[in-house]
Amino acid sequence: MKNNPDLLDLVGVCAYFGLSESTIRRKVRESRNGVSNFPLPLLRSRCRVLFRKSDIEAWRGEDAETVMFTPSQVSPIPQTTPTQSATQVRKGLEALGVRLPN
Repeated sequence: MKNNPDLLDLVGVCAYFGLSESTIRRKVRESRNGVSNFPLPLLRSRCRVLFRKSDIEAWRGEDAETVMFTPSQVSPIPQTTPTQSATQVRKGLEALGVRLPN
C-alpha cells in the first residue's frame, strides 16, 4: 500500500502469494469458519480489504512445508515414448469409462 507499508490490500496479498482474489477471499472465509488459520483482514468494507503485512508474512512461514528426500528415496522418472504415453492415457480414460474414437 502506498500510505502505510505495514498494510497490504487484497491486490497486494494476491501478488505476495501469487494467488487470485477469489482464492484469498475463500481462505479468509475458511478462516472465519475455523477451517483455516489464514490471517483475517483488519478492515473490510465493500471497496477495501486490508491485511497486516506481518500477519501475512508469519502465515506464509507457518504454511511453508519443507520436504527433504535422500537420493535413495527418489526413483528416476521412467522414459516413455509419445506412443507409450498416449496408450497410458487411453487406458486410464477407458478405466474411467471414457471411450475415445480410434
